[in-house]
Amino acid sequence: MAFFYKHNPKKFNYIPRYYDPEKEAWEQKKAELGYDAKLSHEEQFRAEMRRRWSVKEVEESAEERRAKTIRRIALGVFVVVIFYFIFCTPLMTNIVSGLMGK
Repeated sequence: MAFFYKHNPKKFNYIPRYYDPEKEAWEQKKAELGYDAKLSHEEQFRAEMRRRWSVKEVEESAEERRAKTIRRIALGVFVVVIFYFIFCTPLMTNIVSGLMGK
């Protein structure tokens, strides 16, 4: 009689959950500051990386700013010199006429 046995439907144990992004952000900040350690190891690692990277952007030393400024000025001078040689001297005209065979 097992051939005619009718199986009962399998139950689906779904527990609905409410997602509150503000609460999750608040919990994340609390965990990052060390008040509550409900984050997993991976989430703690990500939070620490985010914190370190944001600190690096904010705490840029005067020496680093000076180095960036010098690099920008040097690049600007290089671009101006290249622009001058290409468009303000007969160099480009000679190159083009030489390639064209005139």
